[in-house]
Amino acid sequence: MFDALGQFIAHRWRLALLVWVAAAVLLTLVAPRWDDVTNDGDLAYLPARMTSVRGEHLLAAAFPDDAAKSQIVLAVAREDKPLSADDLAFLERLAARFPPDEHARVPVLAVWTPETDIVGRKLISRDQRAAIAILKLSTEFMAVRNADVLKAVTTVLAEERLSPARPAGLELGVTGSAAIGGDTMASAHESIQHTELTTIALVILILALVYRAPLLVLVPLLTIGVAVTLSMKLVALLTLVNHLPGFEWCHFQVFKTTKIFVVTILFGAGTDFCLFLVSRYREELARGLERPEALAHALGKVGHAITASAMTTIIGLGMMVAADFGKFRNSGPAIGLCLFVALLACMTLAPALLRLFGPAVFWPFGPRPTNEVGDNGQLRVDSRAGRFWNRLSYAIVARPGLILLASVLAMSTVIVASCREFPRPAADASWWKLPLPYIQISYNLLGDLDPQRPSIVGTRLVQRHFAPGELGPVTLVAYKPPPRLGQSPESDQQRQHLFNGDEGERDVARLTKLLYEMPGVDSVRSIAEPLGGVPGVFNPLSTGGRRKMAALKNPRTKANFLSQVPRFEGRVTRLDIVLTADPFSRAAAQSLGEIERRVLELRDDPESAWHETEFDFTGVTAGTRDLQAVTQSDETLIQRLVTLAVLGILIVVLRRPLICLYLIASVLFSYYVTIAATQLVFARVYPEFDGLDWKVPIFLFVILIAVGEDYNIFLVTRVLEEQRRWGLLEGLRRAVVSTGGIITSCGVIMAGTFISMMTGTLRGMLELGFALTLGVMLDTLIVRPVLVPAFLAILWRRAAAPLPDDRAAQADTRGHMENGTSANGASANGASGNGASNGVGSNAGAAIGKPHASELSGLGNR
Repeated sequence: MFDALGQFIAHRWRLALLVWVAAAVLLTLVAPRWDDVTNDGDLAYLPARMTSVRGEHLLAAAFPDDAAKSQIVLAVAREDKPLSADDLAFLERLAARFPPDEHARVPVLAVWTPETDIVGRKLISRDQRAAIAILKLSTEFMAVRNADVLKAVTTVLAEERLSPARPAGLELGVTGSAAIGGDTMASAHESIQHTELTTIALVILILALVYRAPLLVLVPLLTIGVAVTLSMKLVALLTLVNHLPGFEWCHFQVFKTTKIFVVTILFGAGTDFCLFLVSRYREELARGLERPEALAHALGKVGHAITASAMTTIIGLGMMVAADFGKFRNSGPAIGLCLFVALLACMTLAPALLRLFGPAVFWPFGPRPTNEVGDNGQLRVDSRAGRFWNRLSYAIVARPGLILLASVLAMSTVIVASCREFPRPAADASWWKLPLPYIQISYNLLGDLDPQRPSIVGTRLVQRHFAPGELGPVTLVAYKPPPRLGQSPESDQQRQHLFNGDEGERDVARLTKLLYEMPGVDSVRSIAEPLGGVPGVFNPLSTGGRRKMAALKNPRTKANFLSQVPRFEGRVTRLDIVLTADPFSRAAAQSLGEIERRVLELRDDPESAWHETEFDFTGVTAGTRDLQAVTQSDETLIQRLVTLAVLGILIVVLRRPLICLYLIASVLFSYYVTIAATQLVFARVYPEFDGLDWKVPIFLFVILIAVGEDYNIFLVTRVLEEQRRWGLLEGLRRAVVSTGGIITSCGVIMAGTFISMMTGTLRGMLELGFALTLGVMLDTLIVRPVLVPAFLAILWRRAAAPLPDDRAAQADTRGHMENGTSANGASANGASGNGASNGVGSNAGAAIGKPHASELSGLGNR
């Protein structure tokens, strides 16, 4: 198939160029803009079964007047004295600049200030030195739109800081879930821009160093540039498929941050594909073939390896479609589709461009082959790189066991160090997990942002005076469903008091007291304690008591805490729980877990007034905890699916099950070393390190496993090709020499594209860029050139005579090979023909000369 494709492109290259131009014009005309159809956010893509999703839907239905999904918190504070009346009046004027208007740039549904009934007094800190105003927004806290919302708010704050109406010395700040989400989105946008520019610059630089030919640099850049542009337009077009009749079920979504992965993976992998094609094209030209035949022959030789390596990544990413988390389920296939377009471009557009530029493409040095093996079997080891790979290949074939053991032990020290510094918790210490490093994961968005971001500065300001949980309370939604079929309403009401009755309100008061007394809870606001005071403490003569009495009698209290919707009336109530910990922290999630455990005990207790009541939780803490549960489950599933899928591809391509299992094991080992090293490094860089960003392990696994197997496929397919001419061990050695330079160049390019991810401002992207770069370099410099050949040498030494420790022969290899002779003086070509000798010393005639029958039917024959 690839021979036919090579012949077609080599002789019909103008048609290939025309097809790509037509595709570009068509997609430009019909596809929407990427930014017009892309989404973002995290909690909006959780499965419907999660408690935070159920709770949000129930809140929206039972409290339609309070459909806020996030909030902006405006803060004023003084560090040296209590706030004055003028300070509070300034905060009121500041909040008034954002009137309720869902369609405004800041989509405000409601505004709470210290003057607001019921909740107002809770917006002034206990030390009287800070106060906040809360803007309730209609956008989910990680919505893309919140970046513009935050920008609008910070612009107003900048104006107010310069206003003569601002009381002297009054500090201003902005925080809240929407502000944190907006800063996250802004940082992601900056990361995308920096990654794009850095990726292109690094690829140009590396290609210039590798090729030293301007047009050879231009070919991969044009090819991948076209592939990136057209693939993103194609993905954007697919988001509109659900508008077609009969395809309403297809809700394909794409996200803004997906662009980072599209750019880095396509430029890295696509450039590698072009590099392999050009390298083989040079070899064929050096053999004396005309340009059309050389290109056709090159594409026929490397086409299957390029396609197989690309398919490992494409199918690996495609396995993410099985995830529950919407961002994983959509992002993986979208990136895989983009890579498939890049594969088509590298197999058709790149060779067409090579034909278009003709002999000028190699100017000024000409088509000198970059690999070290000539077509007559002689090794060209006159270059420094050639001598290095030649010596390494001899060492590996001579002492594979020692080299393999030493390499594995050296890499394992990283895993051991990680296990010591991050011991696995006792609850997670299953015996089968003990040899693997424990990876500490963080879902703390605050830790992901630059400390100088407006929302982080504002958060620190507010947390000096308020309980950290005030920035994102947990909302407990309790729902008493109607009697089931066959159950009398009377018995139901006797056993479960409705919330709008006296007994029901007493039940809520008892639950409020129970929650208030739990560790990690600062206050609880409910129908019984609308101000969040100490439950059970009530003095009608005190100022606080009079305020509580007024709040209880205020009609707004019932509207806030009891549903007024007819079908939910008396059956749905809410309790707002303020935690003592940061809403995004691990401590907050643990507190929420204890709260949930306790209320579920009440639900399951037949003697409890809350028996069979449905409890759900909403808010950023509940959403983040659900995100953790879903992504950890997805990670386990995706790791298994990706491993099995890539293993299946290897077996189909190589048809050597034992070798394929080892190749999988080698990249898995590389992954664990990489993730352990990344954790150790960032634990040193950040003193407040509380774990790697939650996206790092899953994306690192999928990309590293797939990309690592790319290089293994390139190596092993070349090994099998060389063995058909030279036998088992000599074929292995020659394959290591011939592919060493080119695969290393590809690895450096791939690592260069991933290192560009470290130019962003999000810590999670910095961690992922570092991990991918390190993982690719480990695979390029250790796994592929050392671990894989050493294992193959051990495997095949059983079928070939062992090599002697002939260091003199190795030292004299260059001279012999340049003269076309083997170490014992026989012709290299003759070794291939009559089996008299070989290029490795005395590796038995069967290894290089006439192949043994077991080679032809087994590992040495494909």
